[in-house]
Amino acid sequence: MAENYVSFRVDALASEAGLSVDTVRYYQKIGILEPPERIGRHSEYSSRHLDRLTEIRRLADAGLTLSQISELSEGRGEELHPLVNSVPALSRSDVAKQAGVPEGLVTLLCDNGLLQPVIVKGSPRFNESAVAMVRAGLAISNAGVPLEELVALASEHAENIDDITDKAIELFDDHIRGLNDSQEDLVDVVHTLLPAVTRLVAQHFYRTLVTRALEKAEDGEYHSLAETLRPSITEDLVVTCTWH
Repeated sequence: MAENYVSFRVDALASEAGLSVDTVRYYQKIGILEPPERIGRHSEYSSRHLDRLTEIRRLADAGLTLSQISELSEGRGEELHPLVNSVPALSRSDVAKQAGVPEGLVTLLCDNGLLQPVIVKGSPRFNESAVAMVRAGLAISNAGVPLEELVALASEHAENIDDITDKAIELFDDHIRGLNDSQEDLVDVVHTLLPAVTRLVAQHFYRTLVTRALEKAEDGEYHSLAETLRPSITEDLVVTCTWH
């Protein structure tokens, strides 16, 4: 072996790439990740496999389906290259600059679990959605809501959503396993399902907040907020989710 050769067992490779072992093996099965080298009774992966998994994750974050990633790896799908090449890998300072905030705020959001970077070669990287999230937080702060309290509330939400998220993953996985569609069709199902669920959750939170505030107003609490929210009873909040 070369002096700087790095090898991984499948569990170590998956951990380095931030993926599950099942995902790594599935990528092999559908042909977008090369099989490992057999050394004795063991399968050994190299840094080349880790780089490929990082690339797959970057392309997936860009909105490409596994079928499209496969086309690119086979030299097809030339129409996708402008999309792929235009996808930025943003650092924390890049996110801060584009959102017009101090870098310390981006770090604060990461430390509280509100921004989830992809770790690429040991460094956190973000896509454009991170910029949009920071701008949304800034807009709330600019409206007069104390930033520290906003972050604390969002952090509490992040800590308590794990259980619901795990149950959602189980639900989606059971649903997908029950379908007999092709891989490309299954990807389309997920691309339809996730925005719909996101809209449902967002609209449920909005309606619950309004309803609870009005109920508390009847008990003599939050009267000013309730009066402000009262017109919302006859209005609909439209949440739009799109893949980019």
